[in-house]
Amino acid sequence: MKPLTELTAEDIKNLQLVCFDCDGVTVKKGTEIEETETTLSVKTAVLSERMLGKLIQLKKFFYLNFSSGRSLLYLERMYGKILWENASLTGEIGIFTLIDGKVIQHEYFSAKDLEILRLIKVDVRDLAKKDKRIRGFEPKQFLITVHCWEEVKEIYDILKKYDKESRYYCWWNGEAFDIGLKTLTKGSGLKRLCEYLKIDIENTIAIGNGPNDKDLVETAGIGVTTEPKWLETDFYTTGEQHLGGEELVDRLLELKK
Repeated sequence: MKPLTELTAEDIKNLQLVCFDCDGVTVKKGTEIEETETTLSVKTAVLSERMLGKLIQLKKFFYLNFSSGRSLLYLERMYGKILWENASLTGEIGIFTLIDGKVIQHEYFSAKDLEILRLIKVDVRDLAKKDKRIRGFEPKQFLITVHCWEEVKEIYDILKKYDKESRYYCWWNGEAFDIGLKTLTKGSGLKRLCEYLKIDIENTIAIGNGPNDKDLVETAGIGVTTEPKWLETDFYTTGEQHLGGEELVDRLLELKK
């Protein structure tokens, strides 16, 4: 891996699309969530005005995509000011893309998979009634995200109970579990977006920081990580910026001058 400062104009001479992870890369990481039987409260950081201004400059040169495990409704509240021209949002780890005023669903779920997801949710909700480490579910269509105060090993056991064919992943990111089909990733979402835009996948760059970004940075023509201890990529940010996504934006704008 090389530091991002070594990214050159030659490296990006054919670059057309820049894909950003969201939490911890373009906005501050962290979600406040509280759920009861009748209410759900979710609070997270938003895109700063400084970062927004830089991204607006960047999309004069490249198409921008923001890829996250969050729902599209949530992402639109966070990144709506960057839409619609030359930018899109991909939610629920590659399942949906909000683009050109419409939502594209990249994959469809069988009745069997929908039932497995339902049963997992039921069991986790039952567990939450007696385990106060579980804070609540983030609202999503097909991806299950369970916020917890700490890692709850019993959630892995619930997945094993229903996933007899090992078709699902269960990732703990320090504040929540993500549970979903292994075939649906940010990388597959990026491929489908490139097909829609008629962009060669080699002409893309993606930046991420966690386990759900591994397939994304490996799929893109150029991969960048803000956490070199967690992700092996072509380039890594140096930590000079609080959020690594801003460091990438600055470097790309510098190279386009």
